[in-house]
Amino acid sequence: MSAVHGPVGQVVRGYVTFVGSDAPWIGARFMSFSYSVNGKRFQTSLNETVDAWSTETLNKASYGLQVGDPVSVWCSLGDPQVCCIGERPAEKPAMLRFLEALSSLGF
Repeated sequence: MSAVHGPVGQVVRGYVTFVGSDAPWIGARFMSFSYSVNGKRFQTSLNETVDAWSTETLNKASYGLQVGDPVSVWCSLGDPQVCCIGERPAEKPAMLRFLEALSSLGF
C-alpha cells in the first residue's frame, strides 16, 4: 500500500467569486474563489493554487460553476494560503517532478 505524500491540510467550504475568461482571445477559463480559515478570509484564483499546473483540474473546476456556488477548498494547515479546489491537491506526474528537480539544480 502506498501513502500519498504532501503537506497536511484541511478541507473548508469556499465560494466562487468569479468565473469567466482570463484572456478572451486565448479562450482560457478563469475562476477565483474565497474561503475562510480561523476567522481569516482568503481570495485566490485557480491559477494560484498548488495544482495550477494541471489543466484537467483547472477545466473540471471552472466549467459548470457560477458565482456564489459553494466549493470544497483544501488548504495547508501550516499556511492556509497554500490551497486548491477539491479534497486534496492533484499529484504531479513523475516527469514534471523530475524536471522541477533538474531546474532547481540549475539545468
